[in-house]
Amino acid sequence: MLPIFAAAVVLSGCSQAKEDRKENGAATSTPSPVSTPAPLAPRTAQMWSRSCALCHIDGNASAPRLGHPQEWEKRIPKGLPTLLKHTVEGYKDMPPLGYCMACEAQDFADMIQFMSGHQFEASQR
Repeated sequence: MLPIFAAAVVLSGCSQAKEDRKENGAATSTPSPVSTPAPLAPRTAQMWSRSCALCHIDGNASAPRLGHPQEWEKRIPKGLPTLLKHTVEGYKDMPPLGYCMACEAQDFADMIQFMSGHQFEASQR
């Protein structure tokens, strides 16, 4: 019973500190993502979670993060064909195929649009 009580005290303290930061105008420690991407089809989502998520959730190896379109801004103008080429062939710290050996070009296109929050127009494909 003591561990439960101790946990409750600690958690209530954290909650209070968070409320104090809000009242004082200080930023909370975890910024929320700027954008919420549209969902992927179940098959593609499963492939994404097994490969892309390894780097694109936390920004490992300087990967642009899911839900942070500002991190994709300099990549979007390159167009989908270039982003697909970089994904398939590898580019800088991006491994070839992004560790998704079962993914096809359309899967990668869907995942890039999902992560970037940008829907490429036909002229950009």
